[in-house]
Amino acid sequence: MRVIRQMFGLLVVVVSLAVFSASAGADDIQGAGGSIERRLGELEKKTLELEREVMEEHKPLLKEMGEHITTLDVGLDMVDYRTGRIKALSERVDKMSVGGDLSLFLQGIGSNSGGYGEKADASYSADLFIVIPTGPYGNTYFRGDIGQGDGIGPFMPPTFSGPNADLEFNAPSFELAEAWYSTEFAIPDVKDRRLALIMGKMDPTALFDANAAANSETSQFMADIFVNNTAIEFGGDANGYGPGLSVGYRFTSIYDKGMRVAGRVGMFEGDGDFRDVMDRPFLIAELDAQVPFYGLKGNWRVYGWVNNNRHTDLLDPGRDNLSNHGWGISLDQQVSSDITLFARYGVQDRDVSRFDRVFTAGAQLIGNDWRRANDAIGIAYGASRVSSKFKEASVALDGYPADALHEHYVEAYYRYWANANLSISPDVQYIRNPGGDDGKSGIFIYGVRVQTTF
Repeated sequence: MRVIRQMFGLLVVVVSLAVFSASAGADDIQGAGGSIERRLGELEKKTLELEREVMEEHKPLLKEMGEHITTLDVGLDMVDYRTGRIKALSERVDKMSVGGDLSLFLQGIGSNSGGYGEKADASYSADLFIVIPTGPYGNTYFRGDIGQGDGIGPFMPPTFSGPNADLEFNAPSFELAEAWYSTEFAIPDVKDRRLALIMGKMDPTALFDANAAANSETSQFMADIFVNNTAIEFGGDANGYGPGLSVGYRFTSIYDKGMRVAGRVGMFEGDGDFRDVMDRPFLIAELDAQVPFYGLKGNWRVYGWVNNNRHTDLLDPGRDNLSNHGWGISLDQQVSSDITLFARYGVQDRDVSRFDRVFTAGAQLIGNDWRRANDAIGIAYGASRVSSKFKEASVALDGYPADALHEHYVEAYYRYWANANLSISPDVQYIRNPGGDDGKSGIFIYGVRVQTTF
């Protein structure tokens, strides 16, 4: 507000001086100093009077603008475990910080989903994280998780993507999900530290396949297919956590204001049980480019991976020592200050996978146009292509013919901030050809997510 007043005052003074200069051109220069000083005093007085009149006239609008900006600032300060984790990865904290969230879910199957019944179920999850500064450029990160509920999955037929990616630990006990150390090295110098190391028990999705508009099941889309690329078979335990090591290097200087390019490689235990961690690891490498476009942010990522756990050929059970491998891309690009578009594409081995191609695309819209700076709307579409091997083996493996070309997935949500720490997100999803079976009816899923953060 003070900046607006100062800019307005300066504008009035500049315009007035220009008019005065034009009118004073014919006057005698002698004695002009005193006249200028007197007139400047009069102009300053008139400027203050005019400023007061304008402020009074537009007081409601300025008040609204102030509330809007304050709301946006509050939104930027909000934190959940994912943003806390990203902060710990990207910068050294000055002091120990603690944060977390509690997420409550209710999802149901619509009555128009033929053959599945009208079912609904609830679940919850809670996360607590601690970030501790360690060493000159490092952080130590701990995250615990507790959650209960199977959701509506047991009421649904087999699908390639689940409706709630937040379902992890279905037990009323606290689990240490992540515990790792990250640091940077003064290469090439102290100010421009390009080499980074992370090691410990971690979630590989914190480092790879990120996306600004589709990456957090607690604040963005809920379905698995829109949180991460489901054509990546990440290592770790059933929830993706396990011991690992990752090294990253930024190829461009911090002083370069244009495109930023960085690379990262990671090695994680394949099954997350902390035994024979080097035996059959999950390996992944990614190249990232941040591409500014007329002041708008964009991220372009490409990666390749190998999961060396034992896999069995879908058509030949005797070939049970195969690996799975693939590659993918993840893109997000602002097209305005309020709209971010995103897309992902992934490929995996058809010999061992029920689906071998996945494509997703969508958009996130921030609510500035309706004066809700922290609210957001998300809408996305995804398609998982049934692998040719699974088409042949589906009856023997899962008891139904997977004769469709794709499983189609659509999701839309609205995230409404009720106050600085409470958000409510109505969510709808629709699955066509679940599990690749075009003989099954489509599934309509409705739900709501309530989350409190601190």
